[in-house]
Amino acid sequence: MSTSTNDDGTALSKDSCQLSGYPRHPVVPAEVSGPLLTSRSALILVAAVVLGGIVGVLTYFSTGNTAMAMLAGLAGAGASTPVLHTLIGR
Repeated sequence: MSTSTNDDGTALSKDSCQLSGYPRHPVVPAEVSGPLLTSRSALILVAAVVLGGIVGVLTYFSTGNTAMAMLAGLAGAGASTPVLHTLIGR
């Protein structure tokens, strides 16, 4: 019976998988902290993206320039985010 070894000649630990070198059991976090975004934050971001899209489409219709429409839409979404943050209550 032979002992499995690494490329450098050292023995594999008993907790490592011989095929991939990863632990046999995945590491599970001890505590789940909660959602990444609250529903209020998600609502603010979605509304900002919608408003930015509207600004971008209207800019494209008036100028016909795609790059200018993209920049206007991004600026509209960025400018509307703090405004929506103050308007949408806690």
